[in-house]
Amino acid sequence: MHPHAVINIIYKNPKILVCYKESGLPTAPLKNSTNDNLVSQVSIEYPEIMGVKGFQAWEGGLLHRLDTPTSGLVLFALAQDTFDYLIYQQKNDMIIKEYRAKSKGAKELLPGFPPFIYDECSSIISGFRNYGPKGASVRPVLPSDNQKVYKTEVIREGDDSFICTITQGFRHQIRCHMAWAGYPLIGDEKYGGFEGEFGLEAIGLTFKDPVSRKVISIKI
Repeated sequence: MHPHAVINIIYKNPKILVCYKESGLPTAPLKNSTNDNLVSQVSIEYPEIMGVKGFQAWEGGLLHRLDTPTSGLVLFALAQDTFDYLIYQQKNDMIIKEYRAKSKGAKELLPGFPPFIYDECSSIISGFRNYGPKGASVRPVLPSDNQKVYKTEVIREGDDSFICTITQGFRHQIRCHMAWAGYPLIGDEKYGGFEGEFGLEAIGLTFKDPVSRKVISIKI
């Protein structure tokens, strides 16, 4: 059992569960892997999540993933109708996800990035492409008419701290966008960051309750 096996529940109602994932714990298994992960831990206490037909059979009611080194808030649906309604919100940019990113600037300029075309702290918009051996990382692709794009809103919070807000997300989106802007995350050597504790935490979720239709805003 993973040392973080005690589930940290931040919010719960009869239809929804929000948990805090520790850094180093995978959000979900890779296919039918037996490695410890947040979904497996949650399903022990809340087996109903596995009755939800989600993105993958082994993910159940999981609405979104965090990268393994990223800590923070993860949203689960406890019933199928809840999952379907939250997916509708997610596809229509109605679920807002807020992150705190920490950076000490770029250790080196990595290859594969196009010229940065935005203000330092602004809306960063791009498509993405897989990059490197086995596509282990991604690189931004400048927006075009025939490609899906993803947006990261960035506000500087302090000398080394930024608040990043997204709706729909792509793998490594914030990590890649911050590196593109010249601020790779602390601890994110894959994108050129300085050594240290991994500098990304999911700190906020905003969405509509599937029953009351009232806005729920959870921040830590």
